[in-house]
Amino acid sequence: MVNDPNDPSVIAEQLLEMHGDDGAWETATKGILAAQEDEDNYSLSVWREVRRELKIKQGNAAKQKDEGR
Repeated sequence: MVNDPNDPSVIAEQLLEMHGDDGAWETATKGILAAQEDEDNYSLSVWREVRRELKIKQGNAAKQKDEGR
């Protein structure tokens, strides 16, 4: 199976590795705003899913941290 370069889960993971939590969220938000401005519905959909994935991943990390206490 070939990795889809537009896979929101993969993009979210890469953004977290490159920019950390805050930077990843900011990058996804900028992607959303740019896609809206360009009226690019496909990119808008991908960036919204990326941000959803970030929220899930950040929530899971917080949950794991809380369980480790």
